[in-house]
Amino acid sequence: MPEDRDDTPPPTDLVAAAVALLRRPLPTFVAERKRLATAAREHGDTDLATAILALRKPSVAAWALNVLAAHQPTALDELEQLGASLATAQSAGDAAALRSLGADRRALVARLVDTTVAAAAEEGATLSPTVVETVRQSLQAASADADLVAQLSSGRLTDAPTSSGSGWGGVVGGPGARRDDAQATSERDRQTQDDPAEADDRRRRLLARLDAAEREAGTAEGASEEANSLLDDAAVRRAGLLRDREDLARRLEELDAELTDAARELARRQREADRAQRSLDAAHEETERLRAALDE
Repeated sequence: MPEDRDDTPPPTDLVAAAVALLRRPLPTFVAERKRLATAAREHGDTDLATAILALRKPSVAAWALNVLAAHQPTALDELEQLGASLATAQSAGDAAALRSLGADRRALVARLVDTTVAAAAEEGATLSPTVVETVRQSLQAASADADLVAQLSSGRLTDAPTSSGSGWGGVVGGPGARRDDAQATSERDRQTQDDPAEADDRRRRLLARLDAAEREAGTAEGASEEANSLLDDAAVRRAGLLRDREDLARRLEELDAELTDAARELARRQREADRAQRSLDAAHEETERLRAALDE
């Protein structure tokens, strides 16, 4: 896992800040966002500092895809090429090519999912089955949409796309991206720059809102981490119980087999005991007969 670097140069724009921030380990996101914003402010770019502070924490699936783009910059090129081949085959109505390319797409998506899981592991994170499925859906969607491939490759995702089509905006600074509240705030600030008193008052209100938002984000982050931890514990417990049940089922099968063997052994021993008793009874009768003959 990469180590924190306090001597990192200040970001030059929002895209650069997003690239640096959105692939950071999620537990460090809030602190790193504040550090980058502080660096930008100290460098004299207050608008950029405000925009950085407005960046929201990515979903786990989006973060994992950002890590994939950082660790394997060319990993998605093959997906883009396959998507182009699929589009060509669809246009030509080539059913055989579509079947073959469909199998290739399934194999490629599965391989990229494995690569994403491995990249996340290098950053110290274990992806849950739900997150892995979201990653798979995002890669599947990107295989049919070159714009989504470009967004995934950017490393600036805040949401993981699970379907293709225009209008999706889960990437910072990219096509179709949502307009940041920070950008709107900067525009309003510029509109009121001729009124220093109003600008100062707006800045104080924004700082107060920012402080409250950061406290709320910290609380929510702690609650989210606790919930995820409990979820992981529950998953581990369920897996353990399933293993125990499998062990008990196997032991029950073994006991049933042993019980069947014991029943067969009991029946055989009973037959042997019956034969021995008949022999004993016959010997007693012969003894009595001989004693009676002697008495005569």
